[in-house]
Amino acid sequence: MPTRILLIDDDQVDRAAVRRALGKSGLAHELTEAPDGSSGLRLAQGQAFDCVLLDYRLPDVDTFALLASLLSPEGGNQAVLMLTGEDDPDVAFRLMRAGALDYLAKGEATPSSLARAIRYAKARREFLAELSTARREAEAKSQELDLLNKQKSLLFSIIAHDLRNPFQALLGLSEVLSQAVAERDHATVERRAQGIQEAASQAYGLMEGLFAWASLQMDTVAVTLGDVDLGAVADEVLKGASENASDKGLILRAKCAGRHVRGHRDMLAAVMRNLVSNAVKFTLPGGTISIAAEPRGESVEITVSDTGVGMTTHKVADLFRLDRRTTTNGTAGERGSGLGLLLCRDLVERQGSTLTVESVPGRGTKFGFILPATVAVGEKQLALLET
Repeated sequence: MPTRILLIDDDQVDRAAVRRALGKSGLAHELTEAPDGSSGLRLAQGQAFDCVLLDYRLPDVDTFALLASLLSPEGGNQAVLMLTGEDDPDVAFRLMRAGALDYLAKGEATPSSLARAIRYAKARREFLAELSTARREAEAKSQELDLLNKQKSLLFSIIAHDLRNPFQALLGLSEVLSQAVAERDHATVERRAQGIQEAASQAYGLMEGLFAWASLQMDTVAVTLGDVDLGAVADEVLKGASENASDKGLILRAKCAGRHVRGHRDMLAAVMRNLVSNAVKFTLPGGTISIAAEPRGESVEITVSDTGVGMTTHKVADLFRLDRRTTTNGTAGERGSGLGLLLCRDLVERQGSTLTVESVPGRGTKFGFILPATVAVGEKQLALLET
């Protein structure tokens, strides 16, 4: 592959001399010429050259400013060799410190010395490009390792604190229950049995979420997308949440009938279930929780909204940060691990979308994501009959 060279020199005679020297050097090359610094910079910004031969004195630009531009990412990170009609060691030293790879006097630039300097510049440019790629890959790996460490810390935190609490409650309640049975205290037996059931449900729910999220991080969950009836999934989710919502006097609504998307049914159900459960937790009695599916061109926007306590912008910004995981008790003192929203985000992303959040303190919260729309089976059959 020929060496791509950009020559920036305002002197036509000097350009012709460089052109002849390159022709005699035996170096396979493609030479592009610029008669001034401004046009030379535009050429350098438009394409990558293996080497730029830059005249030290140009009438339209400051040499050091142009050199800095050529060396910058905006100028193409060019490899620059300086050409000059003067032999001034001080100038050469300053130019080399400014980033030039070499400094050649025009009168002494023989075909062999010019070719040698250009080959060095090309090799150095390729080395720096490889070094930059390696640095980016190393930074990406470092970020991946940082994320893994945060995930590990999160798992340990949940196991050490959140998962231990319900089991401590189970042990304490079961001990009290044993005493109450021995004393035939039926009221205490009933109350403690209910407490055991709540603690066991909390522990089970936490472990289910923990296992589901851990499986996602290890990529052990296969994702096969297909047609999903959002109306059926929403009805199923709201039916499961109806008892807790009724206990708090909440209204549940769904506006998804007839909407179909390309997604994963179980994952969609898990996302809706977690978001609705979260909404129930943070909505005061008399409030409303809604699941809606609205067309957006060839896609469908799925939202779960509530009229609950809402969140500040700072709280919203920290919702999905592993290093700032916080939990807040619900309006009736409900506890959570903070894992549900992380699971929702990952499940949505596994289906090719992004989970968004809008919230206003005192007015409620809306979570949403967009999936491609599909046509229901019945509609497909009707369309076939009509054709």
